[in-house]
Amino acid sequence: MTAADAPTRQERLNLWATCAAQFLTLAGMTAVLPLLPLYLQHIGITDRATLKYWTGTLGAAPFAVAVFATPVWGALADRLGYKPMVVRSVFGLALSTAGMGLSSTPLALLAWRAVQGAVSGVFPAAVALVSAMTPERRIGRSLALLQSARAGGALCGPLIGGLLADLVGIRGLFFGVGLIAGLAGVVCAVLIAEPARAAVPHPRDVEAASARTLLAARPLLGMLVLLTLFQASVMCSWPTLALYVEQLGVEPGSVATTTGIVVFAAGLPAMLMATVWSRWGRILGPMTALTISLLLSGAANLAMGWAASLPVVLALRAGAGAGVAGFVPLTFEWMNARAPAGARGRMAGFGSTAMMVGNVIGPLAGGWLSVHVGLSATFWVPGALVGAVGLALLGARRPWSA
Repeated sequence: MTAADAPTRQERLNLWATCAAQFLTLAGMTAVLPLLPLYLQHIGITDRATLKYWTGTLGAAPFAVAVFATPVWGALADRLGYKPMVVRSVFGLALSTAGMGLSSTPLALLAWRAVQGAVSGVFPAAVALVSAMTPERRIGRSLALLQSARAGGALCGPLIGGLLADLVGIRGLFFGVGLIAGLAGVVCAVLIAEPARAAVPHPRDVEAASARTLLAARPLLGMLVLLTLFQASVMCSWPTLALYVEQLGVEPGSVATTTGIVVFAAGLPAMLMATVWSRWGRILGPMTALTISLLLSGAANLAMGWAASLPVVLALRAGAGAGVAGFVPLTFEWMNARAPAGARGRMAGFGSTAMMVGNVIGPLAGGWLSVHVGLSATFWVPGALVGAVGLALLGARRPWSA
């Protein structure tokens, strides 16, 4: 790499600050989500069927609100700048998570989860910021690093959250997560810098790339549907994961910690493999790499339906994590390559909205499946569906190259 090709100091600061924000906020969110059923039990929900339905509803609530809020934040990011959206979303997460810790009823908890969804949007703002500030030749690697930070947060969050919940109680965990998110907001406010407003595309240029124009391409619509399906499959088992761990025979006092370890098993390979998938995408082509990611993730989750011991579950979760790591960064790189320069925030917002829709569908479907089919169905049903889509793409003769 020549001196001219080397990233500037501010480019590195922006990348590492947004990666830190992704890591800390994802760690905070994932520290809480798998333990929601335990928190519901703590505030008085003891009936098993009611517990599962409330868990699914609470898991889906922030994402249902974010479906409508995220495109608005993405459009505002293109107009007002990406840094304000990153900082706003991180501080919003801090406030809403602390509010969840004050909740004493399921309805109050639901309201704060909805607030969390309304103020969310770290990922699309971060993607748009990194894309706008990074030369084309380094965007793939930068987005892969951003995904590694997300995976690292998802890796550490449940494990740390489980340990803290077993040690100090679940309610205190929410306040700790709020503090972590607040610190992440300070880091972003201090370190991130954008070009002067004169260097930002004029609003008329942004308007030219309207939602209708961007979504007119069928390959993009297909990718958004695929992104929704994939994210739904990932989220299907999350809200009831602690209940699934319970049925493996884990001692009640160790359920939270063991749940964190189960998530850790998927998060570690996801974190390590993100940049590898980016390299494979350049070598094999993005659609080929995406197909392999779908097949690996689907097969591992399908096998989870028949896993009866914790070691087997951990091994399969590692395989699923390796598959999951490739899909999101490759998808956003694919979409970013098709976005006009002044509409990257909006394009990232579309992708994030598709993920939010999947985040709504997944927990609700998981809650229903856990009640009517069984907890193991939250793994094998979405695994079979994702694997079938991967096989269909494998047999497709026309790649989405348009």
